[in-house]
Amino acid sequence: MRVIRFNELANALKLQPDSFDDLYLLARIVSPGDIIEGRSFRRFQNEMGEKGEQKEVFVSISLEKSELDKSGERLRLTGKIIKGKPEELIRIGSYHTINIAPGDEVTIVKEEWKDYILRRIKQAVQDTRKVRFGAVAIDDEKATIANIHGYGIEIIAEVYSHLSKRMKEQDYEKARKGYFDEIINMIKNMHVDTVIIAGPGFTREDLKHYIESMQIDTGKKLLFVPASDAERSGIREAMQSPEVAKFLEHEQVKREFAMLNLFMQALQFGNAWFGLENVDKSLEDYLAGVVLVNDDLLISREVQSVLDKADKQKVNIEIFNSTDEAGMQLAGFKGIASIAKSMLTEASL
Repeated sequence: MRVIRFNELANALKLQPDSFDDLYLLARIVSPGDIIEGRSFRRFQNEMGEKGEQKEVFVSISLEKSELDKSGERLRLTGKIIKGKPEELIRIGSYHTINIAPGDEVTIVKEEWKDYILRRIKQAVQDTRKVRFGAVAIDDEKATIANIHGYGIEIIAEVYSHLSKRMKEQDYEKARKGYFDEIINMIKNMHVDTVIIAGPGFTREDLKHYIESMQIDTGKKLLFVPASDAERSGIREAMQSPEVAKFLEHEQVKREFAMLNLFMQALQFGNAWFGLENVDKSLEDYLAGVVLVNDDLLISREVQSVLDKADKQKVNIEIFNSTDEAGMQLAGFKGIASIAKSMLTEASL
């Protein structure tokens, strides 16, 4: 995530999401009634009444609905147009959807920016610089090894196979084993939990079979996905694949489930509370260490008041996606809950 500009007088925050994680966060912090500004395209009718070409416009909409398109890796923001340019191409009051993908710029205007939301954005900006996971693009000639940051791809090494079809079978297998072993050693030394392994043809699957048949423990979660080549472009292609998008979504949901399971455990011992009044009381008594809340409740003034109280006490606030399984389970507990400080460890936060 990159903050381009924050106009405090206008409460206008201009952002550039860099990854699926950033889109996931934006989906949780935008609310109906927010003003969303950005570049988009609209299709217009020609003089004959036929649908014409799409033209680029700059529009401001009053947000009514947001939807995270997981397969297309974009955030769809829909609402009525309140202004735009060029004016002759804009129909004030008509509905329009602004599609936000990684790399696009968007401005969000709120009546008030809560400190806990601004801190989440600041954390996303810091996370952009961190290595999120590793990637290997491989074919029978070379492998490109990279770290994946929020801002993009950092190539750290290239490994060449030195394989030739003119080799004797024994020499070929020996060289291929050395090629795979060198890649595996590099994977082991990467300071990440997950490595995406991508590439064309059979080499990617041969590496997977080699790791499994030799029972090699890389110490990493490995995700194998197809790609067209073993270059930077192959890594970029893999990062945009449905398999990786699903994995990234799962990682987000996994954290929500971990917090939800901790809440359920704490509830058995009387160390957790749910419902607005009970959560508010746990804060009044300075017992709460974390508050869990569904994103569809963030527009409620009463919920905002409770979250403000949590924020002043420096209590961690976890915002759940109300449409995910964990969020739907939290909805069964009135959409908001808190966990006692005594139940929390540094790892759980």
